[in-house]
Amino acid sequence: MNIGAVSYSISAFTFLIFLAILLTDRHQGATKRALLVAASVSCIWSFYLAYETLLNDGSVKLSIIEYFKTIAWLFLLVRLLSIAYSGRFSEVKIKKIQLGLLGIMFILIMPELLRFIFKDIFFFQDIEYLTALNLLMAIVGIVFVEQVYRNTRPEQKWAIKYLCLGLLGMYIYDFYMYSDALLYQRIDPILWQARGFIYALTVPLIGVSISRDPLWSPEIFISRRVVFHTTTLLSSGIYLMVMGIAGYYVRDFGGNWGLVAQAIFLFLTILILILFLSSRRIRAKVIVLVNKHFYPYKYDYREEWLRFIRTLSTSSEEKKLHHNTIKSIAQIIESPGGMLWLREDSGFFVCAETWEMEHVTDREPAETSLPKFLEEHEFVISVDEFIAQPEVYNRLGYIELPEWVKRIQPWLIVPLIYNDLLIGFIVLDHSNARKKTFNWEDSDLLKTAARQVAAFLEQMNASEALAEARQFENFNKVSTYIIHDIKNLVAQLSLISSNAEKHKDNPLFMEDVFKTINNSVSKMNKMMEVLSGKVANSKSSKVNIISVLEELVHNRQIAGGKPVPILGCESGSFYVKADKAQLLAIIGHLVQNAQDATEDHGKITISQMRSTEGVVIEIEDNGSGMSDDFIKNNLFKPFKTTKGTKGMGIGVYEAREIILAIGGQIEVSSKINIGTCFKLTIPATD
Repeated sequence: MNIGAVSYSISAFTFLIFLAILLTDRHQGATKRALLVAASVSCIWSFYLAYETLLNDGSVKLSIIEYFKTIAWLFLLVRLLSIAYSGRFSEVKIKKIQLGLLGIMFILIMPELLRFIFKDIFFFQDIEYLTALNLLMAIVGIVFVEQVYRNTRPEQKWAIKYLCLGLLGMYIYDFYMYSDALLYQRIDPILWQARGFIYALTVPLIGVSISRDPLWSPEIFISRRVVFHTTTLLSSGIYLMVMGIAGYYVRDFGGNWGLVAQAIFLFLTILILILFLSSRRIRAKVIVLVNKHFYPYKYDYREEWLRFIRTLSTSSEEKKLHHNTIKSIAQIIESPGGMLWLREDSGFFVCAETWEMEHVTDREPAETSLPKFLEEHEFVISVDEFIAQPEVYNRLGYIELPEWVKRIQPWLIVPLIYNDLLIGFIVLDHSNARKKTFNWEDSDLLKTAARQVAAFLEQMNASEALAEARQFENFNKVSTYIIHDIKNLVAQLSLISSNAEKHKDNPLFMEDVFKTINNSVSKMNKMMEVLSGKVANSKSSKVNIISVLEELVHNRQIAGGKPVPILGCESGSFYVKADKAQLLAIIGHLVQNAQDATEDHGKITISQMRSTEGVVIEIEDNGSGMSDDFIKNNLFKPFKTTKGTKGMGIGVYEAREIILAIGGQIEVSSKINIGTCFKLTIPATD
């Protein structure tokens, strides 16, 4: 057998197939034309060498066509380099460089062309010049490949990588073969015969790069069935070849039992191959492998994801969100209807919403096999497939379909997994358009979308829980304010009660008692209105701050709290815009705090003065005082107090919130065992 002829024939047919695939593409361009020329010249070169090797009985004769084949691929590399350098050099300069290289290559081959023309021969016995010339072109090719890859933009290297590997393989092999030929003054026949196989092996690498480039990608389709069977046959052939070699060594080293051992080994080899080929599970895995790695995806994932998110987020209402959840999943595979099942706190899954499907009242316990299977494997269950081939699912784990599934006969059950926990599942109705083509890609997309749905539902549940917690927080805050105000009212009424026995015959005292009681009743009625929702917000009005301070001091005198505050006002009247009852309450809180912190024989003063910012009110005492750390970190926070169990820590916090709300400021200075001074600044009103 003429190995060289077989080698170059395989190379020729490989390039011919590659050229045919390229011709199916309608895209045009200089790079595409350069690639077509290189593939055509390589195909002719391979056919010619196969023919000559067959005629000369395997002897090696070097020809000018070798040089033209090398030049054809170099022109492709020059074109790619021109694209890579387009950002550095002008188009005119690149064209000059291309013409210069073309001239140099023409000059180098000129001696051989002249010898061919004048001697009328095509092959030469003296091959030193051609050998050296081809060696030089191989070196140039290696350099050009390196430059193409180095200067290609990073985002495009994934497409050009295999082209560079294929051409580099050609040039490195030629470099080795011509170096050996130049050294020993002859071309090694073995290297020459193997060269066709080497070139044939590089063509698929170039083809991979072509398929990755959208401007070169051929418009030819090979069915999945053909690729599957081809892959299976190729794998089987490789397997049998390896086992045949192993059987050969078994026979040689088996002694007297060699032939018997070889027969047994080959029988087991074929038996194992048949078992593998007849395995439905292995066939399914091979089909998935072929579909994943040899074919474009079924979906435009960008469009599918945008549509999915758009459908899912069109409404924030719970019922509509559940409806959109089903619809967003069903639209992916064109299902006409579905239902959403969610886990309740009781541990049961219930049908929470339906879309174009009949509602089911059954409850599915979380401990049954269906929820456990979905949670453990996150597997999209095809009910039709389970009924026809239950072993596909049972080999993963035990599963039994509930009665309601058998009754309604749905198509798919899609798990909703969040943090590895099954929070629900979506049941989809049959799709006539997609039922026969449902495969791994549909399943993967459904699982990915279902995880997003689960996160969306959990986010909605978390938002509802947070809103509910905030409602309780607001209610607790209002309740705290109410209790704080009631505590102050109780303190006033307690002082009146304790002094009533002593001053009950004093008409002025009794008049003040009735005023205090009426004021307390009025405040409690207002609090009841706030709690019942009849009063949403306090109403601001023009208030004389001086009269507010005088009323406050008068009430404190009636209540009998000690020390009684001393009022000193710079003005006879000063108006601010605020709610009078609120002002009276917050300043009263601050005065009450001063009384609680000061001994009965101590001193509390309330001062009023004007400033450029409005009115300034200072409440100063010589009581126990507060530390700088408490003022900085705790004073204006709710539920922080220096009174222990006697206080609630609300008064100062509430005072600051109200003062800030009307555009004012509150400042405090204090020293332990010396006293405290609160400074309120309230803007004036016209």
